[in-house]
Amino acid sequence: MCNRLVLRLREQGWPDYLARWAGSFMSGRSARVRYQDITTPTTPLQCGLPQGSPVSPILFLLYTEPIYRLGNPEGRFGYADDTAILCTGPSLEETSRTASEYLQELVNWGAANGISFDPKKTEVMHFSPRRRETEPPVRHGDAEKQPEAAMRWLGLWLDRKLTFKTHVETWTAKAQAVAHHLRSLGNTRRGALPSAVQRAVRACVEPILLFGVEAWYPGPTLPRWRRPTKEGPSRIQQLVRKMTKALKQAIRAILPTWKTTPIAVLHRESGIPPVHQLLEA
Repeated sequence: MCNRLVLRLREQGWPDYLARWAGSFMSGRSARVRYQDITTPTTPLQCGLPQGSPVSPILFLLYTEPIYRLGNPEGRFGYADDTAILCTGPSLEETSRTASEYLQELVNWGAANGISFDPKKTEVMHFSPRRRETEPPVRHGDAEKQPEAAMRWLGLWLDRKLTFKTHVETWTAKAQAVAHHLRSLGNTRRGALPSAVQRAVRACVEPILLFGVEAWYPGPTLPRWRRPTKEGPSRIQQLVRKMTKALKQAIRAILPTWKTTPIAVLHRESGIPPVHQLLEA
């Protein structure tokens, strides 16, 4: 692995002294594990990057950089050790077949470079505006991976039609859990100062509630197909309503008033803006 990394750095055009330093960084390494009062004997490391060093993730990314120059480079994405392959086509059968080929190419590259890809962590998602139809699996080695109903990528939950309903429901539930804990700190008679709880809501509830909104919120000007109709609110409005419910619970943690208190009064007295203002901030 050490020699491969040095060769990779030289192929990428890095200065020779930097490549030799990386080789020295990986040479003569040892490790031991400590748990409470027990420490294991020192064991020499034959390969791999040492954990805990800020240099290790950088060298790992440089070593795995060729992954993103394999077939269909414009459809390959990665963050740290997470890799995604996006395939497009006129049918799900074609995209599944193409994805299987690209995945096999990735597995072959890993075998030649000392990197393994765990099939248990491989997830498949079909994106299509059509109604649910036959969803062919994607092969990862000897395993067939069935498509998921929802898939998480860097904290964002993606669904088949990119409605982001699962994403909003997941993060709204997390925000409600935090708000519930804050509400337990006081009631209408005693408890934490409202100013302290308000700071906790701004610091702990709002970031959770607004996580990833840039991926699905289009802004104040909605396209025609996203505007509300006579049949009911648009999908965006439905997501905003779910978030509003969680934010109301957080506001009532700041001001433990009666349930009949108008929500407009709660927003004004708590200093917490409505959801639509937070989205457009």
